[in-house]
Amino acid sequence: MNKVTQFPRAVRSTPDPLGLYLRPNHNDHKVLSELITAGDTAFCGAVLDPSHLKRQSELRDQILDRRIDLILDPKTQEAAAPGRFSENLGKLPWVGGRCNTFHDFSGTQGRRRVTELAKFAIDEGFTQVMAPTHYLQSADDPWLELDIDNAIKLRNLLDRHSQQRIPIIYSLAIPYKVFRNSEQRNILINELQRAPIDSLWLKIGSMGSHATSTGIINYIKASEEFHTLGVPIVGDYIGGMAGLSLLSFGAAGGIAHGITFGERFDPSSWAKQPKKGSFGQERRVYVAAIDMMLKPKQAEMLFEASVRAKSLFGCRDKHCCPRGIQDMVGNPARHFMVQRLKHVSELSQIPEQLRPQRFLERHLRPATDLAVSAERIDWKDDEMMRKTQKNRARLDNLRVALGNQAVKKPPSSFSQHPKTRVSRES
Repeated sequence: MNKVTQFPRAVRSTPDPLGLYLRPNHNDHKVLSELITAGDTAFCGAVLDPSHLKRQSELRDQILDRRIDLILDPKTQEAAAPGRFSENLGKLPWVGGRCNTFHDFSGTQGRRRVTELAKFAIDEGFTQVMAPTHYLQSADDPWLELDIDNAIKLRNLLDRHSQQRIPIIYSLAIPYKVFRNSEQRNILINELQRAPIDSLWLKIGSMGSHATSTGIINYIKASEEFHTLGVPIVGDYIGGMAGLSLLSFGAAGGIAHGITFGERFDPSSWAKQPKKGSFGQERRVYVAAIDMMLKPKQAEMLFEASVRAKSLFGCRDKHCCPRGIQDMVGNPARHFMVQRLKHVSELSQIPEQLRPQRFLERHLRPATDLAVSAERIDWKDDEMMRKTQKNRARLDNLRVALGNQAVKKPPSSFSQHPKTRVSRES
């Protein structure tokens, strides 16, 4: 009998997927916990607000057990903004009970605050931490140099406590007009060269899931320059078809957003005192087929328009919504998360050079066609008529703009994908 000599084969490691990060709000811990319990863990991490950590402690433990990244957002941007500062934020050890100023993060005070942040991240078991950055009005904003210095201090403090394994995220929060200005971008990129960061999260004012086609094209163009930093780019507070466009055209290697909310960064009210007596918003229903967020009554109006409307716009994914529209409207948070996980996962499986065209064919083109059908419904409600018209125009413009982009200016570079916790710890 002939002996067969077996030689070891080189095993090619599985590449990291496109990044998807969820930002659970004050009351989102239960729905995210239920998603994880059901086995839907195809997202890279959850960004927790430390002022809600006690309330969300069970979710934190669950995330750590499943080897998903637990990311600390220190909320230093909000803590320095009169319109976003709150009593709960003031209780954080690095905030100190009042709305922060530039001097609070400089000198001895600044070192003490960064030390408190590092200690909190280690004690609470966070696997990634955002540097204590602030909203910049321009590339010449004095916060920029100070924030980078504090990122360096944070890295040194973590390393000193043998926490080299904890990556640092740099959250760059800037106005849209600064982001699209080439001179301002060059200054930012040059300054960021010295920051010891593992990924850059772009938080661009007035950009989000309903960004215009012009905004998305400008985002793609501008973000390519940030690729020279050699770290993954994550589009923060942006989802929907806009976020998927950034992933498909290589502008970002990941996106981050809230759960049915928090898909847009709007700093317009940050400098103003907050209004008293504000109430939580009603959970909206995501109609993935046409990339629309609707209030529950509006969603019911859409599905009751006709039998055809139910078939076209209702969720037919049995894993997501076993009872179809009933589950879609009854548990909108789960439906939203499952659909977003599904779409990002599908894009991850497509080679990057083919992603732009495949995205147009498999995602954007079908959505624009269905948006026309939604607009043509004989609406008796003026708000729904205007809403569907606006949505159809937005998707049409995006399809034309990205179609031209794919042909005339295909991506010259693709953002690195963020490394997952499993990948880093393997």
